[in-house]
This record gives sequence, structure tokens and C-alpha cells, in this order.
Amino acid sequence: MSEDINQAILVELRKLKRVFTLILIFVIVGSIPAFYAGFTRGSTSPDSWERVRTAMSRQDFPAALSMAQALAARQPSYYYGHTYLGVIYLAMGDVTNAEAQYSRSYELFPSENSAKDLAAVRKRMTNGGGDFKLMSK
Repeated sequence: MSEDINQAILVELRKLKRVFTLILIFVIVGSIPAFYAGFTRGSTSPDSWERVRTAMSRQDFPAALSMAQALAARQPSYYYGHTYLGVIYLAMGDVTNAEAQYSRSYELFPSENSAKDLAAVRKRMTNGGGDFKLMSK
């Protein structure tokens, strides 16, 4: 009798093993597209800091500003985004917005460089701002 019970248990365990193996295969196969999408997501992103740099090098400041604003909105605590927005605003001659962005960048990551940038923009503001542009079109 005990041999019959052992055989019945063994048969049931084999069935469970097959079921769990199939479940595992479905989970692995089903997760491959999501896994792949995670790796390719950053490269297919419509806006990236590299695209902002490209727009800046073409002196397409409105496009650079639009992309940088979108990127900074996604990561509002990323100091680099605010610094880059400050650079773009300076290039466009908007010293007031440049100061606001450099100030936010300094709040997020106080460093010697960001303090110097902020001081330079504030000095420009006290001197009247003028028609200051980093790059001319």
C-alpha cells in the first residue's frame, strides 16, 4: 500500500513540475519584450541632453530651450538641467531667467563652479544686463 501512495505522489509531483516549468517559460518569454524595451528606451527618447547640445551648437536656441525645459521638468532635482537652462537663457540674452536657473542649480548642488556662474550672472544683472549673448546667430 505504501508503494502505491509513493507512486501516486511521484506522479503528482511530476505533473506539478511540468506546470511550473511551463509557467516559468511563459514568464521568461513574456518578459523579454519589456526587458528589451528598457534598454532601448533611452536611445529612442525624443529629447536628450545630447540633442540639446546639438541644438545649441547649431545655435537653434528655441529648440534647445524647449527640449531642455522638457528634460528638466522630468527631473526637477537634477542640477545639471537647471545649469543648462541657464546657459541657454544667457545665449538667448535672457539674463533674468538665466539667473533664476543658475540660482536653482546652486540650491540643488552648491559648488564653487555654480557659485561663480551665479555670481557672474548676478553681476551682469546689476550692470544692466544689456544685449548680452553667449553666441551670435
